[in-house]
Amino acid sequence: MPTGKSLDHLARRYLASRGTPPMVDDPVALALPRLNAEARNAGRGARFDLGLGVGLALAGIAAGGSILVMPLGNDIVVALLRLHLVPLMALGGAIWGAILAEQAGPVLVAAQMVLRCLSMGALVEAFQTALAGLPARR
Repeated sequence: MPTGKSLDHLARRYLASRGTPPMVDDPVALALPRLNAEARNAGRGARFDLGLGVGLALAGIAAGGSILVMPLGNDIVVALLRLHLVPLMALGGAIWGAILAEQAGPVLVAAQMVLRCLSMGALVEAFQTALAGLPARR
């Protein structure tokens, strides 16, 4: 396992950004299992958020489009509700889905890059990508 000054420094920065005291004897050995688990969990959560975002956006678009083929009926109140509120709710759902997908996409890419770097043994790149792309603990 390579332990250079830059790798130790990046491991300490990673540990400090995740709420762990960085001054330990072997920061790389402590940070690697955490980085692997965090990348797997972040990828799983981002994949779920991405699917939810795409589903919400498609549901919003479908609900907005369905108002065009729906008969309006005889009641003016129901017709006004269908013409005004349903498209607004559909637009809200589509925007919410787009925001979820926009936030989850970079996290998913960063998690996949970290896992790929870890599998190839590129530890410095894995720590750099995790520090730049994975969301820190709040």
